[in-house]
Formats: sequence, C-alpha cells, structure tokens
Amino acid sequence: MNGEIDIVTRRTLKPDSQVNAEKEKNGGAKLEAGSLSNQDPLDAERVALLAITKKLVTAWQQERDALQRAQEIKDNAYTNSIGYAITEAAALAAGKRDLTAGTSDFTVDKEYENRFFKLVSKLNLRLIESDSFFGYFFLQVGQELRFGMTSGTGINFKGSRYVMYFNPLIFLDMTPAQMISSIKHEILHVISLHLVRAKRLYQRYSPLAINLAMDIVVNNYIDPLPPNAIDVKWLNKNFGTTVVAFKPLECYVDEIQAHIDIARETDGETEVEDTLSDAPMSNSPDVADTFDAAKSHDLWGESDQVDGDSQQQLTNKMVENSEKGELAGYLSGLLSDMKKHQASLPWSVYLKRLVGSVAWGHKKTTTRRSRRQPERLELRGTLRKRRAKVVVALDCSGSITDGAFRQAMLEVLEITKSYDFEITVVECDSVIRRTYTVNALKDVQPRVTARGSTLFTPVVQYANQMQANLLVYFTDGKGEKHLKVDPKHYKILWVLVGEEAKLSLKNPWGLVKHLAQTIKDYDMTVDYERVDGFSMNNQEGFSMANQERDWEK
Repeated sequence: MNGEIDIVTRRTLKPDSQVNAEKEKNGGAKLEAGSLSNQDPLDAERVALLAITKKLVTAWQQERDALQRAQEIKDNAYTNSIGYAITEAAALAAGKRDLTAGTSDFTVDKEYENRFFKLVSKLNLRLIESDSFFGYFFLQVGQELRFGMTSGTGINFKGSRYVMYFNPLIFLDMTPAQMISSIKHEILHVISLHLVRAKRLYQRYSPLAINLAMDIVVNNYIDPLPPNAIDVKWLNKNFGTTVVAFKPLECYVDEIQAHIDIARETDGETEVEDTLSDAPMSNSPDVADTFDAAKSHDLWGESDQVDGDSQQQLTNKMVENSEKGELAGYLSGLLSDMKKHQASLPWSVYLKRLVGSVAWGHKKTTTRRSRRQPERLELRGTLRKRRAKVVVALDCSGSITDGAFRQAMLEVLEITKSYDFEITVVECDSVIRRTYTVNALKDVQPRVTARGSTLFTPVVQYANQMQANLLVYFTDGKGEKHLKVDPKHYKILWVLVGEEAKLSLKNPWGLVKHLAQTIKDYDMTVDYERVDGFSMNNQEGFSMANQERDWEK
C-alpha cells in the first residue's frame, strides 16, 4: 500500500461521466450496490464480494507494510550498533537481507472461497441457459483462486485436466455478462488448441506477440468483451495496423511481431510495454489488481508436460460431453472442423517412439535354453537381436511426390541412425513392384509408375516373411477393408498422404497419422477464417478411431 491510499480501491474510482458511459455500454446496468440488488442479484452479490475482497487484501497489505517497517527499523538499529559488521552492510546493500521476514503470503479462508465459487456456479447456470456448450464444458474444468494473476481468468492443463484460475480482484470488477465472457474466452483458447500451438510459436515469436494474437483470435467471437480486452480495434489503434477480424492466428502474430521489432529498435521495450497496461499497483507477486496482456498467459508455462495427442483426446472428449442442444453457427463450424482436423503430433514423432521401442529386443531361438527355466526343454531361449528390420512401403498409386517421399525418408534415416536398423523400401500398388535397401538418402530411387489399384496385403505378407520389426506405410489410404493376413509381431505406422485421406482398413493394426503439408506463408492449424461462415485450412488430420491399439495382438 502507498501510504494511506488503498491500492486496490484506487483503481476502481471513476468519474461520473465514465460511469454513465459504462451504464450505456452494458445495457443500462447500474454500478451502485444499492440499486444493483433491484436489478440483478448476481451483480449485487458481485459488488458485495468485491468489497470483502478489497478489505481482506488491504488488511493484509497493511500488516505486511507494518512488518516491513519494523524490520527496517530493526536493521537500521543494527547497522548503527557497535556490533555492526561490514559483511552485513554489504549483504543489506546487495538486497540479500529479507525485509519481508515474518510476513505471510496472501490467502483467503474456506468460507470466502466457497462464497466466491458459489457465485461462479450461478454464473455457469446462466451460461448453460444462454450458451449451453460453454456451460457444460466449464462443468468439466477444475477451479482455483490465483490472486497474483494479471487477468480475471486464466487456464492451463494440470493433473490430466484443464484448470481455470480466477483473480477475484480483477474478475469481480466486471459485470456478470463480462464475467461470463471471460470464462468463454478461456474455453475458446482450449478448443482453438492455443495451449498446444503456443509451444511451437514460442520458437519463432516473442511471448508478447503470441499472447496478443491469441487474445485477438478468440475475442472476435465474444460479446460483451471484458474490460481491457485485446481485439482488432485495439490492435489497429495502438499498433497502427490495418488488420481485420477473423484472420488466422499467424496473420496477427506476424503483424504484431513486426511492430514490436520496430518499436524496440527505435524506442526500446518501454514504449511497447506501456501501451499494454499500467504497472500493477501492488508490488507483491501475491496480489495483482491490474490487467496486463503481456503476462496474461504466463499460467500456460505451468501446464503439465504431456504430448499434444493425449491432451487433444481429452479436449475432444470434453467437447463431445458439451454438445447438448443447438449450437451457435460459428461454434458449430469451429467444432466440426476441429473434430475433422484435430491437431496431432507429426508422424515422425510417433516413428521415433516406435523405433525406440523395437530397437532393443530379443528373438526366440531353439539353440539356447530358457535362462529362467532351464529345466524345461520345450521353452525356447532368447538372443539379443543383431539388427532390427524396418520396412518402408510406398504406395505408387498414392498422391505423394518423389520430393515429399525423399523428405520423409530423410526423417526415417535421421531417426534410425542411432540404432542398428536395416531399412528396406517396398514400392507397391496391387502387388509389390520393387524392393531395395536404403542406407543413405542417396539410395532413395525415383518410384516406379503405378499400374493399378492398391492392396495392403502383399506388403504385410512381405513384412511377415522377412520378420520385420516395424512397417511404415505411405499411402493415400485407399485399399482393402480387411487384410487377408495378420501382421506377425511387428508394429505398423500408417502415414496418410492427402488432406482428406482416410484409411480403408477397419482394423489398422497400428497407428494412423497424416503426412504434414508444407506451408510457406502460414501454418493455419485449427484457426478459421470467416467470410460468410467458417473454414479451417491445412490442418493435420486426426481421428479418434486411429488411436493406439494393443501391439501384442
């Protein structure tokens, strides 16, 4: 706290003109607690709970400041004493002495927590009535308080579920409609796969540019917007851009990053940061009462480290559980395309996993007794495998180009180089046309001309005969519905070529992934561009039916 000024309430005092303007913006909603009770019980409860929150924070800050002053007096007395040591002076000057010793972190009791989340539950009931999808989705999300967060709401992935966090100081300073919008904002981040995609974007762009761009994408679909929300109008006004709504994430990221780079080269970071928000009034990491777009997604860094596929399976399940009744047009389009084009890890990631799992194994032998039960002569012993065998099948009738196949083979060779693998390329359509061994990229040959339709069985038979350890099959997916022979003790990775490709087999006997397409300008994964509806472009395919099966079948 700054002197006698309440650092929390200082921000909420507004001139009458601003209050009246907000009344009109929010449909005539009144901000005074006395009149709110006659208008909206939820708003009355919000105002009352916000007042309690401010009192609790103020009391804690006053106690903290008093303890800090006492510690400073103690330290000053010590430094003026005969026993004062130079080392202590140096430690204090270097800031190594803890002047907040004896202070406690800001916490609230269970009664307050229950009251707050009771209000949140009432908001969700209202959300179920107005936008049932978001309401039912929110029922599956964990809820926690986080007073140090610089936004009213935030979300991350913890303990195999999504958890939404609330900062009551910022959240309760909104109208009920805005609070509902803030909840929808976080859910839109999830179903837009932003938590997964941000990890990739951080390799190329600054966190600030990514945070702003992701907020703009989801805020295109929210009304009314929460206070200080980042949208297209805000971006064009503050960054001097001319972008329009409903563009892919990468479009906004590029525009924002270019502005940030120019601003930092000319004016430094200060000019960019000052554009976003005022500095938090509290100097404690425990409490924040001001929205800061630059830090609004810091929670994502705390998410549990799980692969994108597992997280996506959970998201898809939550979506299915939330689809009750008629959906809004934009939401229906978004969810439909999300299910059709789910974000998945690249096929090469799964290949790496499979290679690692089969590289070090054993083979049965009749020349050695079982070491575990040597007295049982009928049991076959084992020998460590000398070389693992990988069969790479190329469907000649498929749509993969020679260049794309060479690139794919480069990834195969890169992944297997650390192991002792024998790689055999099999070119096929309805029959096997050619086989050859590959030790380096230069060994990859132009494929033969396709002569007919595709059958998968001949390749499976070939892999069985050569006792393969892994089969990687590049195909457009068009072939039999059922194999005439079963794979024998090896794993299969189907790599489908073509955006709309589907595997015809009812039982794939392995994993089914898509070959990612090369996109020069933007990777428009999951994002959607609205012209007269919605479309999603260039997204790697994913199907809930194509998940891992029992490899021991």
